[in-house]
Amino acid sequence: MKSSDRDLARAIAGALVLAAVVMLVVLLRVPGLILSLILVAFVVMVGRKYQPSPEVEALHASLSYARDDIMEVLTSYEQLQTGATAADIADRTLYYPALANPDNSVPEVNEFLLRASSARRFVARIDAYLEDPLLDRAKLEKLINVADQRAFELQTAWDDARRAAREIGPA
Repeated sequence: MKSSDRDLARAIAGALVLAAVVMLVVLLRVPGLILSLILVAFVVMVGRKYQPSPEVEALHASLSYARDDIMEVLTSYEQLQTGATAADIADRTLYYPALANPDNSVPEVNEFLLRASSARRFVARIDAYLEDPLLDRAKLEKLINVADQRAFELQTAWDDARRAAREIGPA
């Protein structure tokens, strides 16, 4: 949930609780005051449980950066595959034709294609994790470690595949 949506939800919840407290006190007097105190205490406890700490928000941002690193490599590959600019066409046909052909026997290119396919699935899972408001710090740290490792391995495989495809050149 975005911070603006979260703030709106808090404001609405606060207004509803305030209205309920006023109604309870006006209608029930002393028992309404006691019920109002219980209601306010419950709302505060629930609000604190679902309020992300700054550390968790920073970890979410770190995971998002790792996801962006992975997406940058995947976008570069997709641009090589489908780009319409003259530079993209030259890369695809003159400089890195082995990367444009998924049916080849270059081990570095095959390694990259395998890692790219795995990275696409991983990014989809990261997106689901980033939407989960109850994700705790330990789980986020594990995900960041895995995402950073995968981003590094994907970037290394991309560099190796480009180097190998460049050495092969056009057929």
